[in-house]
Amino acid sequence: MPSTPQEIYAAARALRARCRFGQAMLLQELGGKLRPESTDPSDRFDFAATRWHLSLLGLSASGSDMPSALDAWLRAARIHHNLDGTRRAADGRPDCPYNGAKPLPPNTNRFKDRI
Repeated sequence: MPSTPQEIYAAARALRARCRFGQAMLLQELGGKLRPESTDPSDRFDFAATRWHLSLLGLSASGSDMPSALDAWLRAARIHHNLDGTRRAADGRPDCPYNGAKPLPPNTNRFKDRI
């Protein structure tokens, strides 16, 4: 199931507000995957094998180490947010379909007689 712009925005804001250890813990709580390309000690001089890859909420990023992979994901989330056309004009947050209101009750046809 694809993630919504609200989920990506909230995750990026929460990650940005934490220290590195807190970011790693929140990433695990949100179901993200952060892994090195290779764990073989003989690959430590191979640039491509030492890259870290991160995927969370349908966005992927990579970096030369764990902190740079986290930073790259935050940049990707910001770019995704800026390219998304469903932002509110007032504060730039993703537009919520309910905009703070509760969903409508099921159709009861209470106005049927008036139409």
